[in-house]
Amino acid sequence: MNWNTRRQIIYAVAVSVLAIASFLYIFRDTFFPTPTCFDKKQNGYESGIDCGGTCSLRCNDQVTPLSVKWSKSILSAPSTYDLVALVSNKNIDNASRALGYSFLIYNEKGSIIANVTGTTTAPVDGDFPIIKQSVRLPEAPKEVVLQLNDTSHFIVSEKPTSPTLITANTYFENGSIPRVYSTIINTKRVTISNLPVRAVLYDTNNNVFAVGETIIPFLDKEESKNISFTWDFPLTQAPVVINIYPIFDPFSAVQ
Repeated sequence: MNWNTRRQIIYAVAVSVLAIASFLYIFRDTFFPTPTCFDKKQNGYESGIDCGGTCSLRCNDQVTPLSVKWSKSILSAPSTYDLVALVSNKNIDNASRALGYSFLIYNEKGSIIANVTGTTTAPVDGDFPIIKQSVRLPEAPKEVVLQLNDTSHFIVSEKPTSPTLITANTYFENGSIPRVYSTIINTKRVTISNLPVRAVLYDTNNNVFAVGETIIPFLDKEESKNISFTWDFPLTQAPVVINIYPIFDPFSAVQ
């Protein structure tokens, strides 16, 4: 092949590459649409309309619905009850900004005597309790049902393999004012404010007979704090199992 032929081939390839590049540039929005996550269209790497892919919003088929394992009422004073339910969250990388809930309390006749509502943070990848304490009821409850109102889920920073908060040194102290002590350890370099911590006490038959909740106003980076839960009346028995749940906002975690 002589030089003129090679040169013609080189020029032809160069012109072709330039033409293809120009074509792709002109029609780049058609072939490689930019995901905006707010344009009410499925584009880019989105797996749904403005969800999935590089969007923080997760599509419905990427979210495992939360479920209620059990719910019950515990008499804490005359005509006053603590309401508690255990919720299971199997999502490991997404959560809602706020989980709405309703405790429906039924009497012996099957009528609703109270509807107690609220919102809570839903920690990822595990079980956590929802607790409403000191609820006055017009009559003794027969059944308690927890209904969840979960909102849209978004990608979270918290990683179940490296949790931000862990608990240690949990123990029970009996007496006229029973107490449960525990230590909450912040493993990351993130400050945490107004952290709810919930306690659930089980008897020998694995039944819940007491619950508690406290707030840690401030937990500094890599700080540990000792906390306690108290009851104003003697408990009927010492707990066999004590579960402590820091209700950490998974959007606040540090990678």
